Amino acid sequence: MDRRGAAEGSPDRNDGGPQEVLKTVAAEMALREGEEAVRRILTEIHRRGKVKTKDLAKAARLPTPVAAAIRRELEKRGLVARRGGAVLTEEGERLVEGLGLADGEIKHPKTRLEISFTEEHDELLNRLREVSARRPTPDTKLDQAYATPETALRRALYMLGEGDLAGRDVLFLGDDDLTSVAAGLLSVVGSITVMDIDERLLELIGDTSRSDKLGIDCVSHDLRRPLPEEHQGRYDVVFTDPSYTIPGLVLFLSRAVQALRSRKTASVYVAFVDKPPLEMLEVHREITGMGLFVRELIPGFNEYEGAEMFANTSSLMRLSTTEETRPAVTGAFEGGIYTGELTPSLRVYRCRCEEGIKVGAGEQFSTIEELKSSGCPRCGRREGFRLVKKTRLSSADRDG
Repeated sequence: MDRRGAAEGSPDRNDGGPQEVLKTVAAEMALREGEEAVRRILTEIHRRGKVKTKDLAKAARLPTPVAAAIRRELEKRGLVARRGGAVLTEEGERLVEGLGLADGEIKHPKTRLEISFTEEHDELLNRLREVSARRPTPDTKLDQAYATPETALRRALYMLGEGDLAGRDVLFLGDDDLTSVAAGLLSVVGSITVMDIDERLLELIGDTSRSDKLGIDCVSHDLRRPLPEEHQGRYDVVFTDPSYTIPGLVLFLSRAVQALRSRKTASVYVAFVDKPPLEMLEVHREITGMGLFVRELIPGFNEYEGAEMFANTSSLMRLSTTEETRPAVTGAFEGGIYTGELTPSLRVYRCRCEEGIKVGAGEQFSTIEELKSSGCPRCGRREGFRLVKKTRLSSADRDG
C-alpha cells in the first residue's frame, strides 16, 4: 500500500528523497510554519496546474509574502517555474509523485467544509454501506456509537482536501466508524494503521482490507497501556473519535502525540461531542496544555446511527502540533476513561408487557444492548423498551 517513492533525476541540491527536500527547504528558509507549508504550496500548484501567487497563498492558507518566498525558493531549485502563474517543472512533478500527491484528484472535494457527494463517489459509498451493515452491536461500555457511512467518507474527503491522506502514514486510534476503510478506498494513502481494543471491529476491518486490497494494518491494543514502541514517532497524521469523557480525550490525544513524527503543524483529527460551556473550556485547556492548537472546529460534522444523548452528532476538530507539543500521559493510565466508569447510572426500562427491567452496573443487564440481545426476562421481546427512570449512582451506591 506504500505509494511513496524517491523523485529521480533531481540535482544534488534536491537529493535525499522527497520528504528530505521539504525539510531542507523549510530549514534553509527558517520557516515558522515548517515543512508542511512547502508541501501545501506544491500540492496547490499541482492541483491547479497554474496559479497566481495571491491565489496560491489563499489556497495554502499562508501569508502572501511567505507563499511568494517559498515559490521563489522552489524556482531556484528547478521545481517550479512561472509561466503566467506558478507551474511545476518536470522535476517538480516527479517530486510530487514521490510524495504521493499525484493520485486522487478526481475524488478531491471542491470545498473543504461543505463536502457533497457526486456520482463518482457512489461506488465508494455503496461499499462503505455494505461493510458498515456488518458491524457488531455497539459496545456502549466502550462509548461506542457508530457514525454513518456518509460521515466516514466525508471525513476521508476532508482529510484528503487538507493534504492529510495522499502519501501519508495515517493512524486511526479507535475506528468503530470505519473511517480507515473510507480512506483506504480512496487509494492514495501511504499506509494505514488501526489501533483498537475491540477485536470484533479489527476482524471486520482486516477482512475488508484483505478483500479490497486496502493494506490496513490492524493492531489490538488498550490505550490505557503505554503506546507500543514500534508505533511511537511513526505517523504523519492521526484520527481519533475518543470516549466521551475528558480523561478519555486526554489519554487518546496523548497517544496521538506520541505516535506522530516530530514536526510542526502535523494534524490530529478529533471527533468529540459538544458539552456544557465549562466542560468545553476544560477540553480546550487540555488541548492547549499539550501544546496543540485548534486549527478548525466544524460543529455537527459527524452524524451517528446511535448517540441519541448527543443528538446523533458531534463536532470535528482539526488540531495542529507546535514545537511545544508534548503528551500529557506517557506511561500506563490507571483511571477511568469511559462514561460508565466515571458517571455510572441505573436505568429502568419498561417492556411492552409492562415488565420493569433495571439496567446498569451490577444488574442482570449492564447495557440496553445486552437487554435487547437477550430479550425481556418475562416475555422474551427484544425491542420496544421505554426508558422510564434514570438515576446517577453515587460512590456509596457503587461501593455498596
